[in-house]
Amino acid sequence: MFGTIRKHSTWLWVVIIAFVSVSMVVFFTDSPMDGGSRGQSDLGSINGRPIAQPEYLDAWNEVRLAQFLYTSKWPANDEASSRRLESETISRVFLTQKMKEMDVKASDKAVALMIQEQLRDYPYASLEKEILQPNGLGIADYERFVRNEAGIRQLIAAASVSSRLVVPSEAESLWRKENQEVSTQVAAFWTSNYIDKVVITNGAIGSFFTNRMGFYRLPERQTLSYIEFSASNYLADADKKLSTLTNLNDIVSEYYFRGRNGTNAWTDEKGAPLAEAAAKEKIKGEIRLNDALLSARRAAAEFGTELMSQPEPNQVATMEKLATAKGQTVRMTKPFDRNTGLEEFEDELIGARMSEDSNLDTVRDTVREKAFALTDTQPVLFNAIPGKHAVYIIARKGKIPSELQPLDKIKDKVTADYKTFMALEQLRKAGQAFQVTLAISLAAKKSFADICAAEKIKVIDIPPISAGTRSLTNVDARVSLRVLQSLALDMEVGKASQFVSAQPPTEGGFIVYAKSRPAIDDAKLKAELPAFVSQMRVYRQNEAFQQWFRKQVELAKVAGPKREATIGAQN
Repeated sequence: MFGTIRKHSTWLWVVIIAFVSVSMVVFFTDSPMDGGSRGQSDLGSINGRPIAQPEYLDAWNEVRLAQFLYTSKWPANDEASSRRLESETISRVFLTQKMKEMDVKASDKAVALMIQEQLRDYPYASLEKEILQPNGLGIADYERFVRNEAGIRQLIAAASVSSRLVVPSEAESLWRKENQEVSTQVAAFWTSNYIDKVVITNGAIGSFFTNRMGFYRLPERQTLSYIEFSASNYLADADKKLSTLTNLNDIVSEYYFRGRNGTNAWTDEKGAPLAEAAAKEKIKGEIRLNDALLSARRAAAEFGTELMSQPEPNQVATMEKLATAKGQTVRMTKPFDRNTGLEEFEDELIGARMSEDSNLDTVRDTVREKAFALTDTQPVLFNAIPGKHAVYIIARKGKIPSELQPLDKIKDKVTADYKTFMALEQLRKAGQAFQVTLAISLAAKKSFADICAAEKIKVIDIPPISAGTRSLTNVDARVSLRVLQSLALDMEVGKASQFVSAQPPTEGGFIVYAKSRPAIDDAKLKAELPAFVSQMRVYRQNEAFQQWFRKQVELAKVAGPKREATIGAQN
C-alpha cells in the first residue's frame, strides 16, 4: 500500500539522517542556489574539480527521492526549499565521491534489505508508473538511490565507529537527570478574570484602532476550485483486495509489534493504549484506508495526466470542464489567506501513516502552501495533494487584494481586543505584585497554598514532571509544559519563580512553586537504562560523523554553485 512507502527504519537511523541533513546544509548555503540545471562550470567543485552535470543531476534526483521516502512529500518550489535541495545535492555528490575514495560498496543483500525496508508490501512493479514517472524519475533513479543510500549508511558507520563506547555510570547519571521529577503548584492569572474590570473611556476604541490599523488589514486572499478524490469511493475495492491476502494477519501483527513506542503505540481517541485485539482492528482499518487512498491517488494522477493533454490545460475553466465531463464534482473554497481559512479541507496530518504522524504538515497547511505558489499564468496544480481521507486537485479561481477594514465594520472585534489588551496590563501588574507578596510570605514559612488562598489566587496542582515528560494530563491546557520545565526543573524545593506571561495564544500568566522532588524509581531506571544507553550511542555517532564530515569538507575545499539558475523541478 502507498501508505507503507515511508521511513521503515528504526528511530535510531532517523536521528542520524536528521543530523546529517542539518550538517550538510550548513556547508553549502554561501552561494545563491535556486535549484538544478546549470552550466557545466556552475555546479560547484570538489578538490578544485568542477562537478559534472550528470553526477549533479543524479544526486539532485536522489535527494528529491529521499525527501519523498522520508516525509511522503516531494520538495516544494519555494526559495528556501530550493536552496536546501541544492545544498543537499552538493552534499550527496561529495558523499558518493567519498564512498568511492574509501572503497565503500553496498552489498546486493544490503540493497535488497533497504528496498524491503522502504517499500514493504507496495508492489515494486507499480513504483515507476505510479510514483516515479509522475515526478520526472525512472526506476534507474530509484535503484541508484537505494544503492548509494545503503553505501552512505556504511560510510556513516565507518566514520563514527569510535563513538560507540558509552560508560554505564555516565549513562546512569544522565538518565537520572533526564528522569528526576519535581512536583509543582502554579498560581494562575488569566485574562478572563480581568476583562470585566476594564473601563472603556471616550475615544479609547478609536485611538486603539488608529494605533493598530495594520493588525486589522485583510491580507491578500484567494479562492480555489478543487476536485476531491475521496478514499471512501474506493473502500469496496480495497476490501476485495484485502480479502485475497492470505498473510494479512501476519502483516497486521508485524505493524503491531514494531510501533515506535512498542505495542503502546496504538491508542484510542483519548490516547490510552488499546488491547491487542482492538489495536489490530485499528491497524487493519489503516491498511484498508491506505489501499483506498492509493486508488484515489491513482485516479487523481490519471485525471492530471488527461488534463495536461487538453487544449489550454493550464486554465481553470479547462480543469472544471474536464471534471464535469468525467462526473467529478467541482467545489470552490471560501476566501482564505496565508494563515487562516480553508476549512473545506482536512485539518489532519497528511497520510495514514500507521500511528507515526509526528512532525507532518496538515492537509490544510499543504493546500495553502501550494495555492500561494500558483500564479496567473500557471493557476492549475496538476499533481494531486494527498490527504488522510482524500486526494485533491486544485486550481486558483480568484485573487482578492489586501484591504484595510473601516472601524465601523469591525468595531466589536476592536472593542474585544482593547478589553483583552487592558486586562492583560492589569493581570501583569497583579502577578508582579503577588510575586513580591509571595517571596515575603514564603520567607516567613507560610505555605504556598495558604498564601494564594489569602490573596484569592487560583492554585493548580501539577503532576510530577521531568525533563523527559512529553505531555500533561488533567491540567489546564493554558499551562505550558515547556515553560513549566524551563522554570521548575532547576528550582530549589520550597522556592517560587518570577511571574511569567503565558505564551500566545494563551492569555495570562503564572508563578510556579517547587513543592517536592520524588525519589528516583530504581525499578524504572533498571528497565529503561539499556535503551537509554543505545540512545546515547546514536547521539554520539551523530556528533562523531558531523565532526568527520566537517573535516572532510574543509580538506576537499567544497564550493557551491556560483550563479543562480532554475530547473523545472516537479513535486
